[in-house]
Amino acid sequence: MSESRITTQSVFKTFFAAILLVTVLFAAPARSYGQETEEPKKEFRFADQDLLNFYDVNQELSVLQKETNEKIVAAVEAKGLSMDRFNQIARAAEIGALQGGMYLDEEVESFNQVAPEITAIQRDMQGILQATLMEKGLTTDYYQEIMSEFRSDADLQNHVRELLRERARQAAREARQRERELEEQNKQ
Repeated sequence: MSESRITTQSVFKTFFAAILLVTVLFAAPARSYGQETEEPKKEFRFADQDLLNFYDVNQELSVLQKETNEKIVAAVEAKGLSMDRFNQIARAAEIGALQGGMYLDEEVESFNQVAPEITAIQRDMQGILQATLMEKGLTTDYYQEIMSEFRSDADLQNHVRELLRERARQAAREARQRERELEEQNKQ
């Protein structure tokens, strides 16, 4: 059961890391155009495309984590336990303290039934996460390196925000170009 608990903790840590990333990216105020000054451009050890892929993975991870948490809560509640009670029983199971009358036999039985379901849900989530990383050309270690540096480097955070702005501007330019081409085709 400790494997299930460790996995639950790692899932929640990953979730909070993704939330932190989204908060950091969008909480900082954007520069005012009138106040921009030319500063020397800082070089980063990560390729711009890798940083964009890192951001994209975090966006997908946020959705995946929400869905995973909903599935876990639903599975636990379907067995008649609250998440708090499930976590209490999980901690007791880790240290071998389920005996002694603190937990009803029905609660322990429900816990024992739902724990493998939660482990399966978490394995599915990990598989999807690995596939997403691979699809974006990132390894778990490389992703963690970027995350670690991103958390501590305000310049890197600003650089990623600027990359995202430029990507949005490029997407808007491409959309306008497609619209113009469509209009030209319709005129002919």
